[in-house]
Amino acid sequence: MPQTVSKATEYLMLIKNDSTKVTHHNLLKWEPPTRGFYKLNTDGAARGNPGIRGLGGVIRNHNGDWILGYMDNISHTTNTRAEVQALIRGLKLVEQNNLAPLEINTDSAETINMLLNGNLIYDPLICELRSIILRMDNVVVRHIYREQNRVADALSKEAAKEIFLNKSKILPVPPMFVNDVFWADILGIELVRSFVGCNINTIVHNITTIGVLQYPNNAPDVVPFVN
Repeated sequence: MPQTVSKATEYLMLIKNDSTKVTHHNLLKWEPPTRGFYKLNTDGAARGNPGIRGLGGVIRNHNGDWILGYMDNISHTTNTRAEVQALIRGLKLVEQNNLAPLEINTDSAETINMLLNGNLIYDPLICELRSIILRMDNVVVRHIYREQNRVADALSKEAAKEIFLNKSKILPVPPMFVNDVFWADILGIELVRSFVGCNINTIVHNITTIGVLQYPNNAPDVVPFVN
Protein backbone atom coordinates (compact mmCIF):
# COMPACT_ATOMS: atom_id res chain seq x y z
CA MET A 1 0.00 0.00 0.00
CA PRO A 2 2.74 2.61 0.83
CA GLN A 3 4.36 1.86 -2.57
CA THR A 4 1.03 2.34 -4.38
CA VAL A 5 0.43 5.68 -2.60
CA SER A 6 3.96 6.77 -3.44
CA LYS A 7 3.55 6.01 -7.14
CA ALA A 8 0.15 7.71 -7.24
CA THR A 9 1.67 10.81 -5.62
CA GLU A 10 4.51 10.73 -8.15
CA TYR A 11 2.00 10.57 -11.01
CA LEU A 12 0.02 13.53 -9.68
CA MET A 13 3.19 15.59 -9.31
CA LEU A 14 4.20 14.76 -12.87
CA ILE A 15 0.93 15.77 -14.49
CA LYS A 16 0.86 19.01 -12.49
CA ASN A 17 4.39 19.88 -13.59
CA ASP A 18 4.29 22.56 -16.30
CA SER A 19 7.18 20.82 -18.09
CA THR A 20 4.78 18.01 -19.01
CA LYS A 21 2.33 20.43 -20.64
CA VAL A 22 2.67 21.12 -24.33
CA THR A 23 0.70 22.93 -27.02
CA HIS A 24 -0.56 20.65 -29.78
CA HIS A 25 -1.35 22.10 -33.20
CA ASN A 26 -4.01 20.22 -35.13
CA LEU A 27 -5.02 20.81 -38.74
CA LEU A 28 -8.82 20.85 -39.05
CA LYS A 29 -11.13 21.05 -42.05
CA TRP A 30 -14.75 20.46 -43.00
CA GLU A 31 -15.34 16.79 -43.69
CA PRO A 32 -17.99 15.76 -46.24
CA PRO A 33 -20.56 13.18 -45.16
CA THR A 34 -20.51 9.55 -46.23
CA ARG A 35 -21.72 8.97 -49.79
CA GLY A 36 -25.52 8.95 -49.82
CA PHE A 37 -25.74 11.05 -46.65
CA TYR A 38 -26.40 14.75 -46.18
CA LYS A 39 -24.61 16.94 -43.66
CA LEU A 40 -26.21 19.78 -41.70
CA ASN A 41 -23.86 22.36 -40.16
CA THR A 42 -25.44 24.89 -37.78
CA ASP A 43 -24.32 27.84 -35.69
CA GLY A 44 -25.61 30.75 -33.61
CA ALA A 45 -23.96 34.18 -33.34
CA ALA A 46 -24.47 36.74 -30.59
CA ARG A 47 -24.56 40.48 -30.03
CA GLY A 48 -24.80 40.60 -26.24
CA ASN A 49 -26.10 37.85 -23.98
CA PRO A 50 -29.05 38.10 -24.03
CA GLY A 51 -29.30 40.20 -27.18
CA ILE A 52 -29.66 40.02 -30.94
CA ARG A 53 -28.95 36.55 -32.27
CA GLY A 54 -28.23 35.26 -35.74
CA LEU A 55 -28.95 31.66 -36.69
CA GLY A 56 -27.33 30.03 -39.69
CA GLY A 57 -26.91 26.66 -41.27
CA VAL A 58 -26.17 24.80 -44.47
CA ILE A 59 -27.04 21.36 -45.84
CA ARG A 60 -24.56 19.73 -48.22
CA ASN A 61 -24.04 16.34 -49.85
CA HIS A 62 -20.96 14.08 -50.04
CA ASN A 63 -19.51 16.18 -52.89
CA GLY A 64 -19.82 19.35 -50.83
CA ASP A 65 -22.61 20.62 -53.10
CA TRP A 66 -24.84 23.29 -51.55
CA ILE A 67 -28.34 21.84 -51.13
CA LEU A 68 -29.98 24.45 -48.88
CA GLY A 69 -28.93 27.16 -46.47
CA TYR A 70 -30.81 29.42 -44.08
CA MET A 71 -30.45 32.55 -41.96
CA ASP A 72 -32.71 33.75 -39.15
CA ASN A 73 -32.56 36.71 -36.80
CA ILE A 74 -34.01 36.74 -33.27
CA SER A 75 -34.21 40.11 -31.53
CA HIS A 76 -33.69 39.00 -27.93
CA THR A 77 -32.40 35.63 -26.75
CA THR A 78 -29.42 33.86 -25.18
CA ASN A 79 -26.40 32.14 -26.73
CA THR A 80 -27.62 28.69 -25.74
CA ARG A 81 -31.14 29.20 -27.06
CA ALA A 82 -29.75 30.49 -30.35
CA GLU A 83 -27.57 27.41 -30.83
CA VAL A 84 -30.48 25.06 -30.18
CA GLN A 85 -32.89 27.06 -32.34
CA ALA A 86 -30.37 27.08 -35.21
CA LEU A 87 -30.32 23.29 -35.08
CA ILE A 88 -34.12 22.99 -34.88
CA ARG A 89 -34.49 25.35 -37.85
CA GLY A 90 -32.12 23.26 -39.93
CA LEU A 91 -33.78 19.98 -38.99
CA LYS A 92 -37.19 21.30 -40.02
CA LEU A 93 -35.76 22.12 -43.45
CA VAL A 94 -34.19 18.68 -43.67
CA GLU A 95 -37.49 17.03 -42.78
CA GLN A 96 -39.55 19.19 -45.17
CA ASN A 97 -37.22 18.37 -48.07
CA ASN A 98 -36.65 14.71 -47.17
CA LEU A 99 -32.86 15.13 -46.97
CA ALA A 100 -31.94 11.91 -45.22
CA PRO A 101 -29.97 10.04 -43.97
CA LEU A 102 -28.29 12.85 -42.10
CA GLU A 103 -25.19 13.79 -40.15
CA ILE A 104 -25.49 16.88 -37.94
CA ASN A 105 -22.44 18.97 -37.03
CA THR A 106 -22.46 21.68 -34.36
CA ASP A 107 -19.61 23.44 -32.58
CA SER A 108 -21.82 23.87 -29.50
CA ALA A 109 -20.68 21.29 -26.94
CA GLU A 110 -23.46 22.53 -24.66
CA THR A 111 -26.10 21.52 -27.23
CA ILE A 112 -24.59 18.04 -27.44
CA ASN A 113 -24.61 17.77 -23.64
CA MET A 114 -28.26 18.86 -23.42
CA LEU A 115 -29.26 16.30 -26.05
CA LEU A 116 -27.62 13.62 -23.94
CA ASN A 117 -28.63 14.75 -20.48
CA GLY A 118 -31.49 17.23 -20.86
CA ASN A 119 -31.77 20.71 -19.35
CA LEU A 120 -34.58 22.05 -17.16
CA ILE A 121 -34.36 25.59 -18.52
CA TYR A 122 -34.39 24.59 -22.19
CA ASP A 123 -36.42 21.39 -21.83
CA PRO A 124 -39.21 22.36 -24.31
CA LEU A 125 -36.63 23.14 -27.01
CA ILE A 126 -34.62 19.99 -26.29
CA CYS A 127 -37.78 17.87 -26.42
CA GLU A 128 -38.68 19.41 -29.80
CA LEU A 129 -35.15 18.78 -31.04
CA ARG A 130 -35.16 15.15 -29.93
CA SER A 131 -38.63 14.61 -31.38
CA ILE A 132 -37.56 15.79 -34.85
CA ILE A 133 -34.40 13.69 -34.78
CA LEU A 134 -36.25 10.56 -33.73
CA ARG A 135 -38.75 10.96 -36.59
CA MET A 136 -35.88 10.62 -39.02
CA ASP A 137 -33.87 7.54 -39.95
CA ASN A 138 -30.23 7.02 -39.07
CA VAL A 139 -29.18 10.45 -37.74
CA VAL A 140 -25.77 11.11 -36.18
CA VAL A 141 -25.07 14.26 -34.15
CA ARG A 142 -21.39 15.16 -33.95
CA HIS A 143 -19.49 17.89 -32.12
CA ILE A 144 -16.93 19.71 -34.27
CA TYR A 145 -14.72 22.76 -33.84
CA ARG A 146 -15.32 26.24 -35.24
CA GLU A 147 -12.60 25.73 -37.84
CA GLN A 148 -14.75 22.95 -39.31
CA ASN A 149 -17.92 25.05 -39.22
CA ARG A 150 -16.90 28.11 -41.22
CA VAL A 151 -19.90 28.39 -43.55
CA ALA A 152 -22.52 28.14 -40.78
CA ASP A 153 -20.43 30.57 -38.70
CA ALA A 154 -20.41 33.15 -41.53
CA LEU A 155 -24.17 32.77 -42.09
CA SER A 156 -25.01 33.23 -38.41
CA LYS A 157 -22.75 36.29 -38.05
CA GLU A 158 -24.36 37.95 -41.05
CA ALA A 159 -27.83 37.13 -39.68
CA ALA A 160 -26.91 38.78 -36.35
CA LYS A 161 -26.51 42.21 -37.97
CA GLU A 162 -29.14 44.86 -37.23
CA ILE A 163 -29.94 45.23 -40.94
CA PHE A 164 -31.27 41.64 -40.79
CA LEU A 165 -33.34 42.22 -37.65
CA ASN A 166 -36.35 39.86 -37.33
CA LYS A 167 -35.83 38.52 -40.83
CA SER A 168 -35.60 34.97 -42.12
CA LYS A 169 -34.23 33.67 -45.40
CA ILE A 170 -33.93 30.31 -47.16
CA LEU A 171 -30.83 30.11 -49.35
CA PRO A 172 -31.06 27.79 -52.40
CA VAL A 173 -27.56 28.92 -53.47
CA PRO A 174 -24.60 30.19 -51.42
CA PRO A 175 -24.68 33.98 -50.87
CA MET A 176 -21.66 35.95 -52.06
CA PHE A 177 -20.29 36.59 -48.57
CA VAL A 178 -19.73 32.85 -47.90
CA ASN A 179 -18.17 31.97 -51.26
CA ASP A 180 -14.59 32.00 -49.95
CA VAL A 181 -15.24 29.65 -47.02
CA PHE A 182 -17.64 27.50 -49.05
CA TRP A 183 -14.98 26.80 -51.68
CA ALA A 184 -12.33 26.41 -48.99
CA ASP A 185 -14.43 23.57 -47.57
CA ILE A 186 -14.82 21.91 -50.99
CA LEU A 187 -11.07 22.16 -51.61
CA GLY A 188 -10.30 20.70 -48.17
CA ILE A 189 -8.30 23.71 -46.95
CA GLU A 190 -7.17 23.18 -43.37
CA LEU A 191 -6.92 25.62 -40.47
CA VAL A 192 -4.66 25.28 -37.43
CA ARG A 193 -6.21 24.90 -33.98
CA SER A 194 -4.03 24.86 -30.87
CA PHE A 195 -4.70 22.59 -27.89
CA VAL A 196 -2.85 22.77 -24.57
CA GLY A 197 -2.45 19.33 -23.04
CA CYS A 198 -0.13 16.87 -21.38
CA ASN A 199 2.96 15.59 -23.11
CA ILE A 200 1.96 11.93 -22.91
CA ASN A 201 5.37 10.62 -23.97
CA THR A 202 7.10 12.49 -21.13
CA ILE A 203 4.60 11.26 -18.54
CA VAL A 204 4.69 7.64 -19.68
CA HIS A 205 8.49 7.65 -19.81
CA ASN A 206 8.66 8.73 -16.16
CA ILE A 207 5.97 6.48 -14.71
CA THR A 208 6.37 3.20 -16.58
CA THR A 209 6.36 1.29 -13.30
CA ILE A 210 2.87 2.51 -12.39
CA GLY A 211 1.23 0.37 -15.06
CA VAL A 212 -1.22 1.08 -17.84
CA LEU A 213 -2.69 4.56 -17.80
CA GLN A 214 -6.10 5.34 -19.24
CA TYR A 215 -6.68 8.81 -20.57
CA PRO A 216 -10.01 10.50 -21.42
CA ASN A 217 -11.08 10.10 -25.02
CA ASN A 218 -10.48 13.45 -26.74
CA ALA A 219 -12.40 12.54 -29.90
CA PRO A 220 -15.42 14.71 -30.80
CA ASP A 221 -18.68 13.72 -29.14
CA VAL A 222 -20.85 11.50 -31.29
CA VAL A 223 -24.48 10.85 -30.48
CA PRO A 224 -26.16 8.28 -32.74
CA PHE A 225 -29.92 8.44 -33.15
CA VAL A 226 -31.15 5.37 -34.99
CA ASN A 227 -34.79 4.30 -35.08
